[in-house]
Amino acid sequence: MAKKQSKPRTKKFRTIAVSIFFAIVVWFAVIYVNDPDITTTISDLNVRIVGETALRNRNLAVTGRDEIPELSVVVTGKRSDLINFMDDIYVQVDVNDINTVGEYNLSGTISIPTTRISVEKEDYGDIPVKIEKLESKDIEVSIKQTGALKNKLVKSQPTNPTVTITGAASELSEVYGAVATVDISNLTEDRTDRVSYLMTNEAGELININETLETENSFIEVENTIYNAKTLPVEPALTSELAREYILKADKTACAPNTVTVGVDDTNTDEKVIARIDNLDKNDGWYSLEASNGMYIPQEVKWVKIKPETVKKAVEELELNIDIQNIPEGHSAHLMNTVRASVWGEEGSINRDNVHAFIDLSGLSKGEYTLPVRISGDNIGFMQEYTATVKIE
Repeated sequence: MAKKQSKPRTKKFRTIAVSIFFAIVVWFAVIYVNDPDITTTISDLNVRIVGETALRNRNLAVTGRDEIPELSVVVTGKRSDLINFMDDIYVQVDVNDINTVGEYNLSGTISIPTTRISVEKEDYGDIPVKIEKLESKDIEVSIKQTGALKNKLVKSQPTNPTVTITGAASELSEVYGAVATVDISNLTEDRTDRVSYLMTNEAGELININETLETENSFIEVENTIYNAKTLPVEPALTSELAREYILKADKTACAPNTVTVGVDDTNTDEKVIARIDNLDKNDGWYSLEASNGMYIPQEVKWVKIKPETVKKAVEELELNIDIQNIPEGHSAHLMNTVRASVWGEEGSINRDNVHAFIDLSGLSKGEYTLPVRISGDNIGFMQEYTATVKIE
């Protein structure tokens, strides 16, 4: 019994759906066949400046477009024409006759793409336009890398990091640099790429608003050099100038991080990276790492924090007790002369008991030799090189 009632109900729903569909089709047909005239308001009209090339030839430019108030116009036309040409209706402002900087109120002209649309009412007055002088300045382009290579580091360096930009003074003042992004993930060998760049503000953020800024070239050349990645300990050291007056006590000097991952080529065999301390007034400060030949230090690891412990350097004249090491088996050896040396170290600790001087006879046989005198111990050293003569019998 229930099955018999469902058929008439289904048929009724189908009839209603078909009726609604045909009603919509008829409505659209009436609208588009008749294509009635309608009147509407177009708000937030685009403003197009005419004559900007002539302005630039006079070293001038239009700025402050975002300060132009909202413009609107009331138009009448066929519905289809308004739909098709809505985006092509704009206000045109001519700056061809402007020769000096300043703020101007200029009349605008409505541009209509077809005579089938007419203007009923213009809802704007004079349009404010700001004219500024064009200037130039140099900015530096930094490199940002994306991607990675396993067990490798890539040094990406611009052949010329400086570019010249031109624009209105108000916009130039916001530009502090530029950034070029290099993808290193597919590098298989050293190469030079042409890379586009984007301008940045003081905070390093990309500049999105640009009315007048231009550059001669929109790209720079970047040299990419591949290095082997190697993790090395960091060794703090004084500059040569500070080392003349102070001793760095390595065992009491704190450094963080105390290891860094750097890039090395096949010529580099270093087992440490030097962090050069150039200012003892900082006490607890940041110091840069020194790259030796064949080494690349990425910018993100170039600085380490060091709390140096130093003492004033003292110099004493001593007659050395020289130890003879590695005397050949079955032989004896004795010094032929004494050595008086200028020894530097901590004040109060430079004496014959604390200064361990020696010469090394490794690989020698019977005879008389003049050999370098070495000194061992922390925070102690010779002011110059010394030698001693030894006789092996």
